[in-house]
Order: sequence, then structure tokens, then C-alpha cells
Amino acid sequence: MTTVQQHQEDADLVVQEQQIQEEKNKQQDIESGVVNNNDDDDDNNNNGSALVIDDNIKTDISTGLTTDQVNKAIETYGTNEIPVKITPFYVLFLRQFTGFLPFLIEIAAIISLAVQDYVDFGIIAGILLVNGLLGFREEYHARKSLEEISNAVVSEITVRRNGNMISIPTTMLVPGDIVLLVGGNMVPADVVWLSGDRMKIDTAALTGEPIPRTYPSEEYGYNILCGTTVLSGEAYVQVSAIGTVTEIGKAQADLLKDKTVRIVSVFQTKVMIIVQVLVSCCFAMVIAVLMVEGTVHDGFTLSVKQTILDALSILIASIPVALPLVLQVNLALGAAFMAKNYHAIVTSIPALQDIASMSILCSDKTGTLTTANMTVIYDQIYSGRNFTAEEALIYARLCSNPDKKDDPIDQSIIRAFDSCNFSIKGYEQYDFIGFDPVVKRVISFVRNGDNVKMTIAKGLPAKILDTSAGGHDDHELQWKIDGYNDKFFMAGITQKDKKFSVKGYKTLAIAMVDGDAREMENPVWKFVGLLPMLDPPREDTAATIASLHHANVSVKMITGDHVNIGKETARLIGLGTNIHAGEEVRNAQSQEKKDFIWESDGFASVLPSDKREIVLVLKEYFGVVTGMTGDGVNDAAALSAAQVGIAVEGATDAAKNAADLILTLPGLSPIYGAILESRRIFARIKAYVVYRVAASIILSITLSVIIFASGCAVDSLLVIILALLNDISMIPVAYDKALATTKPQIPRAGKLIIQSLYFGLVHTALALIFIISLNHHGGRDVNLNEQCDSQTKGFIWFYLVLVTEISIFSVRSPSYFWKSVPSTILMVSVISTCIIGALIAVFASDLKVSNMGYIIAYNVGIFILVDLVKVQFRNLIHEDPGDPIYTDDLIEVVVEEKTEMTMYAEKQQRYRVHNESALGKDEVNHQVHIRQDSIFSGFFGDIPFSDGFLNQSYGRQRAFSSLPRTALPHDARRRRTVSTPASIGFY
Repeated sequence: MTTVQQHQEDADLVVQEQQIQEEKNKQQDIESGVVNNNDDDDDNNNNGSALVIDDNIKTDISTGLTTDQVNKAIETYGTNEIPVKITPFYVLFLRQFTGFLPFLIEIAAIISLAVQDYVDFGIIAGILLVNGLLGFREEYHARKSLEEISNAVVSEITVRRNGNMISIPTTMLVPGDIVLLVGGNMVPADVVWLSGDRMKIDTAALTGEPIPRTYPSEEYGYNILCGTTVLSGEAYVQVSAIGTVTEIGKAQADLLKDKTVRIVSVFQTKVMIIVQVLVSCCFAMVIAVLMVEGTVHDGFTLSVKQTILDALSILIASIPVALPLVLQVNLALGAAFMAKNYHAIVTSIPALQDIASMSILCSDKTGTLTTANMTVIYDQIYSGRNFTAEEALIYARLCSNPDKKDDPIDQSIIRAFDSCNFSIKGYEQYDFIGFDPVVKRVISFVRNGDNVKMTIAKGLPAKILDTSAGGHDDHELQWKIDGYNDKFFMAGITQKDKKFSVKGYKTLAIAMVDGDAREMENPVWKFVGLLPMLDPPREDTAATIASLHHANVSVKMITGDHVNIGKETARLIGLGTNIHAGEEVRNAQSQEKKDFIWESDGFASVLPSDKREIVLVLKEYFGVVTGMTGDGVNDAAALSAAQVGIAVEGATDAAKNAADLILTLPGLSPIYGAILESRRIFARIKAYVVYRVAASIILSITLSVIIFASGCAVDSLLVIILALLNDISMIPVAYDKALATTKPQIPRAGKLIIQSLYFGLVHTALALIFIISLNHHGGRDVNLNEQCDSQTKGFIWFYLVLVTEISIFSVRSPSYFWKSVPSTILMVSVISTCIIGALIAVFASDLKVSNMGYIIAYNVGIFILVDLVKVQFRNLIHEDPGDPIYTDDLIEVVVEEKTEMTMYAEKQQRYRVHNESALGKDEVNHQVHIRQDSIFSGFFGDIPFSDGFLNQSYGRQRAFSSLPRTALPHDARRRRTVSTPASIGFY
């Protein structure tokens, strides 16, 4: 005998159910009629907030709004969105002249003006203006690119209009609309519950409360506010307010008038700290130059003005004023390119860092590794006692919701039912308890024309046979099927289920009760049958996994299906078959559990909590940057825990809100493209950072040592021109053809400094040896002593132009320079700068053409030497980037040709790379810097255009500034914020 255990969620359950029944009675009184949206009944208040809708808008609940009603409502209320704060162009331009680096240049300009050197002042002002104009232009284009990304993300919701259930953008909702909410939806407007399940609603975005609320209930009423998240349940609701009229919309609109936010990644912050330290060291050296030239070499006696300008010019040459611009443009344009070419949308700029660093990807199976186009195999349906295969499919159809267009299981059942030409005429589904990822079953309450009732359940076989399997849950109905204690009967079911799983079939169990199980004391649940469903792997899955493995990204499959299904799918797609059940992980001891997680190829029969634990162990214990794919509300916790949360195509709003990357094409292949592109982005950024710091070292030390040794100072005007040429010529680095490599791009600031010191100090030493040796032997007309003439200064100046320009070709290459061809625009820019430098040296400093040839020959020789040693040096400091990946094409692989031993050996090789790429404990949980925007926030350490992206992109970022601090989750890390209505695409 089975028992029905009453739901213990609320001590006042009886009272609540009576209120719900009264509401249903009201609805039944007006079935096929209309709902007057003006309800003054205080009993329906939500915490005292009455439902108010225009009397003129009335909704027929059986058909929803008509087209005419919708058009009238749009004219009256507008669309479901609020204005986004856009930074004015003049602010965008003025901001280019604020911040630490621009202030230094401005101080230099003031000093030049103070000593009445108007030529140098003009050049320094030109540097500021040129950088400002370039920065404004690049920032504007970057902002437009990011706007295109945000516009590509459109969230939709299912509504009833003109008698049909359709999906529309949430921005097009109007008051009066009848909306179907299911688990994972973000509530897109203020709504009132009409019919369906009692829903669990996460209200943390508005209230900060970690415990979900139940709607409808005596405590919270029927009104559900915009910006909350549906955790479980399915219900039809009616829109009562949209846009700025919603509670959260009012707050959002007010706060956006005052401020917006910017997010800066840890990597960007570290880079800017490096630059600050560099400039500080150069400043100290400039003070030393000023004192040595002024006292030792009588500069203060001969010309105080010239001595000051000589020191000042070295400071200007050492300031990497274009570095923030190049950094920001690289990130923004890379994000836009990724969205356009790889159909992968980053939800915040800092996410690019983690995507480039990712070592392990935990992927769900259904819809990602497989097609999710499920097919019920009708001729293999296993039916229970006294039931037929036809009845099993009919009962399954009666337990499905045709309005759920995006549910692959329900839609596959409906397709199979329709293809068999069966009929359910005369049956009515009068109530429904929707899917809950924890209880893993749905319940349908059905009656026929004679009002004879029955209750039907479908779901995971283990949970249909015994609802306490895997642990007791809090569902309203609990049972064991009739015959559960019959070992022979149960063996037949479990053996058949196992045979289906070995063949790779997903199975769905059906059970039923004659009558409404909620109204019966001991309902008898009868086993109806097992439905085998085929969900084949995607055609490109095997090739994508092989390509990810080549890029040293290991894939672990995580699925709620049976272990045998997981193993069969893994075999078909080229993954190892070391698949463990989630129960094994839950029951294992601490260290054994960690070993399970590290060594396995995947996990099956998992619970939502298992996914999060797997991610946390990989991230926090093993230190590897971990990605996680998901599509449902049950995946949100794991997506949030991962450094790279990935919402796959068709994901729910809750999953998208928790994700760093949103895919707009099905399958894993967009992830592979996103990984390669993000690695290219950071290859460009790291190369430029190393180059620019090295160039500052070369210029400041070389010029300073020559002054220390001889008092010979290159004309300040030439040094300032050199700084200007260098900054302008390196802007095209943002468009360089960088190569992705087979190893993750780990942003270790210490390694960047070491590489910068290598290039900077080696080139400085070789430059000084070259120049001082020529001076010592009196060759090539170089004289650093009393006759420090124009030609000597031109010789030094052109040498510095050449060495700082061509070194970019060595720094940017992951291997030897000839293995990575730079972009045409970068080559043209560098060559043009060298030609301009040569002309200035010849005509302004009387440099002989023969000496110019000598400088060129020497620079080519040391360039090759430094490049050859570079590769060995990187290996020495464990910064080998791996082999270049020259194409984005997937690696074609014949899965059948790979043995388990071969796959195991390849896995061990990848794991060695994972260990090398592991982060320290202090690096695992990054924190972003969130700053209020203003004209004077500058661009040093900031992303000037990020506010536009945050306010217009998907989800968390746009509404961050609209929420009080108490709305942030207690475990918020890095760029994790909260679920907000903006996440649904209407803000």
C-alpha cells in the first residue's frame, strides 16, 4: 500500500489551500469569460501592494490579449524597458585626458610651459591630443561593438495571445498579458498568479533573503514582483505592471540617473600596478639624471632650462600612455569579434581572462553533447501489468504540457503521440505540478467528461518507482508503486531499464492513480510503463572534443541520466568511459571524493548539488580554471561557482544570469572558438604589456646611463617625438593576427615582469655596448664626450627608434618570430615609423646614411639573437605558451580508432599541462573592482567603455547599480552579482 504524505512546507497549509481554492473558484466562474484587471480585493495584496491595472484592459484568459488590445496597450504604456544611461560624447572625450598617466603628461606640459620651451610644450600637447583623439575614436567603436553584442541577446517569454501560445521578446510584454512561467524563468514584469503550481520564487535580487518564497500563499499573496527567479513550478500569470512602473523598475530608473558602474578584472589591475611601479622607478631615475647632469656635468651652470627638459623628456619617453587604450580596445573588440564569429557572448569583459585560462570543461549531456531532439521509440515501449504500449504513450501525453515549446521531453512525447494518431478527446488536464530538478518528476491531474479523475506521474524511473530513492524530497505526493515489494516484478522493470541505458536510450517512467491522489488517503500507484527515448550525439561533438583536448582543455561529462547512458554516449563521442555515479561521489570520503572527481571522465545520475561540488573541488582543491555548461535553473549554482559559467543555446534566464558566456548556437563548437579567440586576445595583450614595459626600460636606462657616463643628452624634442611615434605606431597591436596556442593563457603578472626585464635589460645592455664601444674606438663619428654633436645624438636617437619598434615582432610571437606573421597594418605601421625616424635623423640630426645602415645591420643581428634566446628563456621560467594553433577548424577524428589506452595516455599528458596551469589559492577566487563612473574616473586601471556594456548587456551587469548592497548574495565572488529583471533583456 502506498501513502500520501502531506506537504509540510507551511503550518498554515490548510488555510492557504482554501484561499487558493477560492481563487480557482473565481476563475471557474468566469471561464471563457474575461478577467477584469482592476481588483481591489485586499486579500490579493502582496505585502500591502495592491494589483492595479487599467480598467480598459481586460483579458480573456482562454485566448489572452488580442492584437488590437496589445497595440492599444503599447500606445498607452510603451515597451517593457527603461532608458539606459548613455555616456555623452563630450564626457567620453574629456575622460581621455584624466587619470594617472595623462596627468603625468599634463604636468610635463606645464613644466615645459613654465620654462618657456614652447616647442616642447607644443609636442607634449600634441601627444596628449593625439592619444585623446585615438582613445576617443577607439573607445567609441568599442562601445558600438559592445552594443551590438547586447542587442544580440534577446530574452523571450511564452504568452497567450489570440488563443495561441507564442514566444515573444520580454520587451514586448504589456499589462494584461497571460504568461506561462516555468522553472528557470526570470519574472519579466510585475505579475499576479492565476493558476498552476504553488511556485518557489527566489526573491534575493529584491529582498536579499536567501530562502525562497512560496507563491501563492497567505504570507506573500498572489503578486510576484519583477526581477525574481522561478526556482520550481509552472503557472499561468497575468502581467500587472511593466518597465519603470514595476517596483524594481522604479528603483532602477531613479538610480541610473545618478550613477553607473564599471568592472575591472584582476589582470587589468595587476597590469596597471606594474605600470605604476615602472613609472615610479623611471621617475626616480629621472631625478637622478637631473641631479647628475646638473651637478656633475654642470647643467645647472650652463642651462637650467635644458637640464630640466632633458630629464623631463626621459620621463615622457618612459610613460606607456597608450597602454590602457590598447588593453581596453583589445578586450572590447575581441568580445565583439567572439560574439559575431563564434556566437559566444561574454556577459562581462573580465570573463575573457578566465575563458583564455580554462583547463577543464564540465559539460552537460542533453542538448550540448547530444542533439536534444529526442525521439520516443514506440515499438520498444515497455508496458506494466495490465497496460499496453499505446496506453503508456497516452498517459505520457496527458502528463505533458503542449505550451512548453522549449521542453524537449514533452515535445518528443507529443510528436510521438501525434504520429500514432491516438486521441485524448474528452480528457481535461485540470491541474499540474511542474518539473522540479530535485524531485525529478511531474504530476498531472486529469478528468474525463464524466468528471472521473486520475493522477498521472512521469519522470526519472527511480523516482517514479519509489519517490524516496536517492533521498527523501519535499514533494507534496510521495509513494511506492503497487508491487514494489514484488522482487520479480521490480527485477523486470530495472533489468529492462538497464538494457535501455546500455543501448544509450534515455528512459522515462509513467505511473498513475485512479482518482485525485491529493484527495485520497492511501492512493494505489500503478506502474504504466517505460518510454525509451533516443538522443543521439551531435555530428560535430566528437571533433569538438578532440579539438578541445588538443588545446589542453579536458572535457568531463555531467548528466542526470543513468551511468550506462553516460558511458555509451562517452564512447560515441571519444571521451573516456570512466564515468561515476553521483551517489558514489556523495558517499565517498573526502580525499577519495577528490580523486574521483579529478580522475573521472564524467558523472551520471547527478543532483544539482553534485554539479556544484564537482566544480568547487576542481577549482579550489586542484586550482584549475574550470568551466561549466548548463541550461536550467538547477545548473545556476554550478555555473555561478565555476570561473567560466557557460549558458548553452536555449538556456533559461536563471542559467544565463549566472553565466559568463552565453552561446547562441547549439553544441560545444562555439566554446572551442571562444577559447581560441580569448587566447588570441590575451596573447595580444600580454605581448603589448611585455613590449611596452621593455621599451620604457630600454629608453629610460639607455638615455640615463649615457648622461651619467658622459653628460651627452639627446635633444629633448627628439626624445618627445620618439615617445609620440612609439605610442602611435603600436595602436595596431589591437588588430594584430595573434596565434592561439595549445596551453591556457594564465595571467601571471610576475612572469610578465620577468619577460619585460629580459627584453628590456638585454636590449639595453647590447645598445650600451654598441654605442660606448664605438665612442671608445672613435668609430662611426660617435663622440659622447665634449663633442657630443648633433650627429652623435642622431645616431643614438635612431638606434632607439629602431630597437623599440622592431622588438614587437619578437615579443608578440609565441615561438620564433618567423613562425608567426604579424598583421599587415602592424607591419606597415612599424616600417612607416622607422622610415619617418630615419628621415628625421638624417635631416634634423645630420646622421650619415652609412651610419644608418650600420645601425640597421646591428639591430637586425641582435634582434635575431634575442629572439633565439627568448624561446629558451620562456622555457626556463615555465612560460612556454605551447604549440601554435593555426586554424579554427575542428580536428576530424575517427573515434573507433582510439583505444582506451590511447585516450588515457593523452589524458595524462593534458593533466600535466593542467598542473602547470594551476592557480594559487589566492588566485582561485578573483574579485573584480567595481567603481562608480564619472568624468574623473580616468582610464588608468578602468575600462572607459565598460559602463555601456554593463548597462546594456545581458543580465547581471546592467542592473548591478540598481540594487542595494544587501541584495548581493553572501557568496558573491568576482563578477557574480544577482538575478535581476535586466537579465531577461528588457532593461
